[in-house]
Amino acid sequence: MGQRERLEEKIAQLKETLDRCFEKRLLTDDPEKEVKLDALEKKLETQLKEKERELNQLLGTAANKNRVALDLDEGLCNIDFDAAKAQIESSLRSLEEQGGSALFLMERCLDMEGHLLLKSMRDLLRARTQQLIEYRVAFIPTMPANELTFLRLLGGHLGLSFEDDIEVNLEQRLPEITDQVIQEMTSLLRSGTTVLIPLINWRKLGVESQVSFLDWLMRVFWQRMTMAVNVVMQDYSPKVFFVIMVDGEMAEDCQKQDYFGTGEAKGEDLDSKKIMRLPLECWTPSDVSRWLGSYSTNLKKPERQDLIKFIFSGKEEAFPRQIRAQLENPDVQSCL
Repeated sequence: MGQRERLEEKIAQLKETLDRCFEKRLLTDDPEKEVKLDALEKKLETQLKEKERELNQLLGTAANKNRVALDLDEGLCNIDFDAAKAQIESSLRSLEEQGGSALFLMERCLDMEGHLLLKSMRDLLRARTQQLIEYRVAFIPTMPANELTFLRLLGGHLGLSFEDDIEVNLEQRLPEITDQVIQEMTSLLRSGTTVLIPLINWRKLGVESQVSFLDWLMRVFWQRMTMAVNVVMQDYSPKVFFVIMVDGEMAEDCQKQDYFGTGEAKGEDLDSKKIMRLPLECWTPSDVSRWLGSYSTNLKKPERQDLIKFIFSGKEEAFPRQIRAQLENPDVQSCL
């Protein structure tokens, strides 16, 4: 994800959070809560102005007057995520009328350009809902990756914060904090609302912590989330989609658990308490050739085949990340 896309995504998130904060302040009858929400609004507005200033500066540079990189990022989403998109659309159809929740897994996201599939998923959801709310949770190198960090990052999108000394009584407080985050999130759910929660930088957990974290995520957080969504579904038809984005492969011990579905479940067999794999496949010369036929306006068919031979160097398939690196080569971009 490029700097421009990250800034645009952050600006969109800040605007959504600001709108929700404003709506909650108008609806509250609690003076103390109104003061807190007003303070949060001012903080969000300051952050929004700063990110918009950064974006304007970025757009003003010579390098970003050329939209090749952005166009390439947009275009690459259309190469070959057909099987995964079909699975997402099938799940959407399954939840369309009554609402509900679904949990997906993307593995090998670094090599397979999983963020491009996430963008495609975001576009699919946005086209099928009145309001798409995204709560991006990303573990970072300087923070511990654990249940509390997850809840703090997710709660931060909702205007929630937790005291610094909470680790002292973490075992006792974790269920309470979990319920607080879920309650705050589900209070925003209505018909026509879809929530997307991507969990990013899974590798920060480390192999030794993956099993315990995933067990908590599935048996505590996600179980309570699906139950809360089911309660909301008595009156509304919201949808909640959670995506675990694993940089490499999920630890083998994780995949032995009973909440891990076998194979790639279809939407009509959707079980909100099971993890569904989203298939990410290597790209082939025919995939990229077909894409170039739609993407490039300059290449004639013989030139396209020469470029394919250059990119693949005789290989029958390659990781999307390797193809992307080749397509970002200035010599290749000059051809496109």
